[in-house]
Formats: sequence, C-alpha cells, structure tokens
Amino acid sequence: MLKNKIKSACLVIIGNEILTGRTQDKNINHIARELFKVGVLLNYVCVIPDVKKIIIKELRRLKKNFDYVITTGGIGPTHDDITAESVSIAVGREYKLHQGALRDLTRYYKKIKSELTDARKKMAYMPSGSKLIKNKVSGAPGFNIENIYVFAGIPSIVEAMMREFVKSIQNKNKFYSSSIITSLFESKIAHILEIAEKNFNDVSIGSYPIFDGRPKGVEVVISSLSNKKNAQKAKKFIQTQINKII
Repeated sequence: MLKNKIKSACLVIIGNEILTGRTQDKNINHIARELFKVGVLLNYVCVIPDVKKIIIKELRRLKKNFDYVITTGGIGPTHDDITAESVSIAVGREYKLHQGALRDLTRYYKKIKSELTDARKKMAYMPSGSKLIKNKVSGAPGFNIENIYVFAGIPSIVEAMMREFVKSIQNKNKFYSSSIITSLFESKIAHILEIAEKNFNDVSIGSYPIFDGRPKGVEVVISSLSNKKNAQKAKKFIQTQINKII
C-alpha cells in the first residue's frame, strides 16, 4: 500500500433526486479522475437526502477525517436547496449574503437579460467568510469554508468548479500510474500481485476484471505517489511473472 502521506478527499452527493432514482449521478468519475491527477485520493463517497439534520451531521463528521470535503447539489434557488445553510450551521458561521457572489449573479443575469429575482439571490447566501468558487457556466458560484468545498450538482458546472478547486489547493503531488492488461483471470495472478505489493515499497496495486458481456481478463493498475522507480520495477516484475504462465 501507499505509505507516503497523501491528501485525502471525500465526496458528499446531496439530493433526494439521486436517492429516488430520478437523476443519475454523473460526477463521481470526473471528480475522482481530476483529484487523482493532482495527487489526491477520493477515499469515500456518500449520497444523502436534502435533510438539514443529516447534512450537518455528515459534514461535521467528515471534515475531521478528510483533507478535503467536496459536496455537490443543493445550492440552487428553490426551497429544497438547503446545502449552504446547512454548511453554515455545520461550521458555526453566520448564513449571510456574500457581496461578491451577489455581484457575480448580477453580472450574469444582466448578461443574459433576465431578472435577478429574490429566489435567485438566495444563491448568493453562504457561510460568513466563505471564499467563492467561480462558476463560468451559469454565474452562480460555489464556495469554500474551512476544508469544505461546495459545488452545484449539474455536471458541466461541476467540471468548471473542479478546475477552480484544483487551482486553489495548489497540490503539486502527482501519481505515477501504469497498467497491464492480461487475458488471465484474477485467481490466476492473485499470488503474483500479493508478492509484488510486499516487495515494492510505496506502491499500490489494484486488479480490475474486464467484463464485456462475458469475462475477458484483468487490468492490473500499478500506482505510486512517491516512488515512480519502484512502481516501474513492480510493473516489470508482474509482467514477467504473467508471461511465465500464459
């Protein structure tokens, strides 16, 4: 396993529409990939309803256990968009109008020639002291308070906010990652992977069955944050051992 200190993240997906099956979440894969690119591991994902008590409880628990807590959903203009208010309570900050967010919204709705209604102004309310996460897609920003990063739930907006998030954390760590694809099944190579992980420090090795209607083999992924050389040696060892039993 990876022994070097690696930044950890969790993702909290907030929305009754996800839990009832009316909407399918499309953000997990993108967020996980973008985090991995900058040396952050997404270690935990949960889906919770638009219930203030539950949101507050989860955020208070998770912010103690992860470097970054990312939430998606619940920051729109409707009555059930209660994420920002819940975050305010979770961190003990006043829920108030953010003047910078209001300016962003004013510019956006002026640009599209639409009215900035009271309901839309709600999207500028957030915990006191929040830093904005710019939204170049629809104008309404997300925000960051402590180690909590609050995104909208719409995939195109999540992608835009992830770009801003990556810039803001300035994490320079990068994983080395490579893979081997074999037609052998996991049961045939499990002992090889176990030996490799024991023998090569700071290397993580995962095996993932390839299934396309029927089993087609395994993809072995070799990763390391701190020891690219060992990861390359592990890959060479695994490939050599696999070649012996093909």
